[in-house]
Amino acid sequence: MDVGSTNSAVPSAPAYNSHEFWSSLSPAGLSDVVKDLCDALRPHLNTGALRVGSVLLSGPSGSGKVMAVRAVCSCLNLHLFKVDCVSLCGDTSGAAEEKIQMAFAQAQQYRPCVLLLKDIELLGRDRDMLGEDARVIATLRQLLLDRDPALSHPVLVIGTTCRPQDVPADVQTAFLHEVKIEALSEEQRRSMLSVLTASLPLGKEVNLAKLARRTAGFVLGDFCALLSHSSRAACTRIQASSFLGGLSEEVERDFCTAGFPVLEEDFSVALDQLHDAHSQAVGAPKIPSVSWQDVGGLHEVKKEILDTIQLPLEHPELLSLGLCRSGLLLYGPPGTGKTLLAKAVATTCTMTFLSVKGPELINMYVGQSEENVRNVFARARAAAPCIIFFDELDSLAPNRGRSGDSGGVMDRVVSQLLAELDGLHSSREVFVIGATNRPDLLDPALLRPGRFDKLVYVGINEDRESQLQVLSAVTRKFKLDPSVNLSSILEKCPAQLTGADIYALCSDAMMCAVKRKVEWIEEGLDTESSALILTMEDFLQAAARLQPSVSEQELLRYRHIQQKFAAC
Repeated sequence: MDVGSTNSAVPSAPAYNSHEFWSSLSPAGLSDVVKDLCDALRPHLNTGALRVGSVLLSGPSGSGKVMAVRAVCSCLNLHLFKVDCVSLCGDTSGAAEEKIQMAFAQAQQYRPCVLLLKDIELLGRDRDMLGEDARVIATLRQLLLDRDPALSHPVLVIGTTCRPQDVPADVQTAFLHEVKIEALSEEQRRSMLSVLTASLPLGKEVNLAKLARRTAGFVLGDFCALLSHSSRAACTRIQASSFLGGLSEEVERDFCTAGFPVLEEDFSVALDQLHDAHSQAVGAPKIPSVSWQDVGGLHEVKKEILDTIQLPLEHPELLSLGLCRSGLLLYGPPGTGKTLLAKAVATTCTMTFLSVKGPELINMYVGQSEENVRNVFARARAAAPCIIFFDELDSLAPNRGRSGDSGGVMDRVVSQLLAELDGLHSSREVFVIGATNRPDLLDPALLRPGRFDKLVYVGINEDRESQLQVLSAVTRKFKLDPSVNLSSILEKCPAQLTGADIYALCSDAMMCAVKRKVEWIEEGLDTESSALILTMEDFLQAAARLQPSVSEQELLRYRHIQQKFAAC
């Protein structure tokens, strides 16, 4: 006789393979979240519990929220009933209310179970997603708070969200517990990579610890994309090799099915692709590739910056004593290399670098500019150790009360920036570097101890030795004629030059060389394949046209500013 299907009161625990990441009861990097969820829900499995067990689980997109819930259900032997909240939205409040009640009624049929409401911030919003629907919110709140004491097996509710600030307040307070998926530490990223790559053939030179340092701010979804991109890069590399050049498509497919090693260069290609995609999407931080060789001169400035940032990282005992400066302000004439210095520090200290231009955070909508500032610091904390570099800081944080905008937007932005700087003491591995040409326009509150408390003057190169170091750094990747004498070139230049002036000198010399080569090619005296060589004549022509970008009057004003800040 055929027997219909029945709901099991206690689901049978499947035989899990501990080496499989996706079926693990304690996934690498998410074990703390699974434990917190289990601790929050386990007491509500008791029939004497007064209220429905409910948890609001928040975390970035792709951080593994649904996977953590699956692991919790396996640990507690519970069914999982997953509902995507976008399917619960209706044309009218009544339609949405009916769909929500139906979802809870269906979950009752599978008890004991976990009702997973994915993207719960979508519920309670009106059709335009601009306001709140009080009727839907009241219904959802009642369902979350009410419990039928006659039920022997409960329905536990977990709501997930990527944007907890968008969850209506009445819905958020209806959840008994809140669990947040924090940014993965370097050790958690390494262990997650180790488990995910367990079945992937890796080259001997692949160092997972080094890869974990380069993937600051990555979540589970990013690591899955990284492995997919690196495998594709490895497949492309093998297909391009001569070994597969003459093989048939069938043999090539068999070879790919059999597996091929993923090398370090494949991971580098994949990382570059992901960083570029993230940077275009959200301005994700990444480790720059600027060495001290690219920065000529400025030895005293380098030492001050490294003492402020590198020393606390190398000596954690200083952090435990609270002896840490998190804010550094570089000020001086334009074109002296302030941005280049910040990038070189991030590369030297193996820190992610988040560059922010002041004006790009300003938005016309009320409150949006402050939220942009908060998001910058949130991204930096997720990618720690990280350097936030605020370029043109005077445009973002002018003196309050003098900005002149009718809505007081800039005053609120400055206040939000001050609040975020004060909050950096709780995250010791996030440093802030600001750069400005007009420090006299900054709000004085920014320059007090605990915020931008270290001021470093980045001046122009006035002596020939420093200028020679900058010129050597700029031309080190050029192909120069043996007759080129860099010291003789500088003798033909003005006395006071910034780094940007020297860069302009080399750019003009390169343009002269390009014009000469084009003329030779047209006359048949040269070929396009030959290397471009810069001669002494190219540099002399460029030096004759070079004009310093900073005048004597401006230099005098900057010296007065330096003396003013040095006296403070």
